[in-house]
Amino acid sequence: MQHESQFAVSCRQLVKTYWTDSGRVRALEGIDIDLPWAAVSALVGPSGSGKSSLLRLLAGMDRPTTGTVVVDGVDLTALSSRRLRRIRDGVVGYIFQRPSDNFVSYLTVVEHLRLASGRSPHPNAPEADEILEKLEIAHRRDHLPHELSGGEQQRAAFAQVMMTGPRVVVADEPTAELDSASGEALLEVVRDLTRAGTAFVIATHDPKVSRMADTSIEIDHGLLKGAHAHDTKIHASQTRDVVAAARGSALYMRPSAVRSSVPEVSPTQFAERSRIQLLQLDGVTKTYTRGSEIVHAVEDVSLDLPSAHLLGLMGRSGSGKTTLLNLLAGWESPDGGSISWAGKEMEHTDNLPWSDVAVVPQKLGLIEELSVRKNIEYPARLDGRLDEMGERVDELLAELGLEELQDRVPLETSVGQQQRTALARALLLRPRLLLADEPSGHQDALWARGVFRVLRAAAEEGTCCLVATHNEEIASYFDAIFHMADGHLVDEVRPRESGTLSRP
Repeated sequence: MQHESQFAVSCRQLVKTYWTDSGRVRALEGIDIDLPWAAVSALVGPSGSGKSSLLRLLAGMDRPTTGTVVVDGVDLTALSSRRLRRIRDGVVGYIFQRPSDNFVSYLTVVEHLRLASGRSPHPNAPEADEILEKLEIAHRRDHLPHELSGGEQQRAAFAQVMMTGPRVVVADEPTAELDSASGEALLEVVRDLTRAGTAFVIATHDPKVSRMADTSIEIDHGLLKGAHAHDTKIHASQTRDVVAAARGSALYMRPSAVRSSVPEVSPTQFAERSRIQLLQLDGVTKTYTRGSEIVHAVEDVSLDLPSAHLLGLMGRSGSGKTTLLNLLAGWESPDGGSISWAGKEMEHTDNLPWSDVAVVPQKLGLIEELSVRKNIEYPARLDGRLDEMGERVDELLAELGLEELQDRVPLETSVGQQQRTALARALLLRPRLLLADEPSGHQDALWARGVFRVLRAAAEEGTCCLVATHNEEIASYFDAIFHMADGHLVDEVRPRESGTLSRP
């Protein structure tokens, strides 16, 4: 593929400032970069550093306060809103950070792909079934977005963008909710497309993406901290070997894998070592009907959850983890089996107070009109205990790095910061049971450690923390791990490898 412009993306003295009720937010300040064609450029940096703001500017989703953005030789800052829409239809493909934001609720996966292909037909665009097959979601082609797991939504969003044959693709954490195998399948498609000339700009906390990238750009608090290219020299106002430096820092720190020599015990044996049994599932089943198809989301699951433990619920995207959490939370009812709370069988657990069961869902459920602090305070307000909880709120704000953001509304913070806000809200009343769905999915490596340090402290105070995740690299944080596959709970757990969690 030949390109008239020398670089896929060029930014000069790029500044983006937002004005909010809490004051001025300088998201980007003086960014100078050139990004090459036929390459993957990784944007790295902590949550809230400005990565998403830069991607929105590159895709013409937003306009800079000052400076220029040139994509494929076209100065986006000089275009009308209509011209920018045309750019997004065939030149730049944009993948939102929240998987559900990429879809229209009433269109199936394949209908989204056909609409994208028809909107801007391109000779290099793949066939719908071909791209779905490569991304391992061909079996979901006729499903609606809400019928997909978060990881399946991310892959479908990627497929949809590729149907327009874009020359530049900007993606905001496209592997954040993917298990290892699904993430590798997506990255293999990215490799194939870069060999054909497509340029990718990917904001990421995923070490696998950083390792396969041709170029790494580090941003921190809106400033370009450095840039490094493996094979192609790029321009930056401040250049240094970012990757080499960062790999020796906490930005790339990862927990060690669970040792294979650790003996396996059954959930029953594990429960016998625990002090108090909070929630028991006995033969729980949940099915869904989609047309003539019956989907067995959870199949004959029996499980005891003890107090004072940090537990992992692991499995591939679509394995049934979120459905199981929803059943435990009382948000859905089982078709068969029983759920007991503290030895008493219950039809629903959703009427239990926040002090008993608290949830961090994938969609977070923050109230947009309330500030970060008021979102955290919400359970105490409902419980009539707001006056006595001020010190506890301050403690969680400090522990989760939210002090400077407490007066902003959620949309004025990054998704990673919103995740930590939802976690703080869930932990405020020191619940007996915490159910968390991928709570570190959008955290940089340093804050992923911070999240698990806070969860460990909650477990030591008596809370049972059950964390659904596909990320095998965080396995060593858990006291025990329950594995799910195709709706079934594998009857084995692994004790946690000893180790400590340091404060970020």
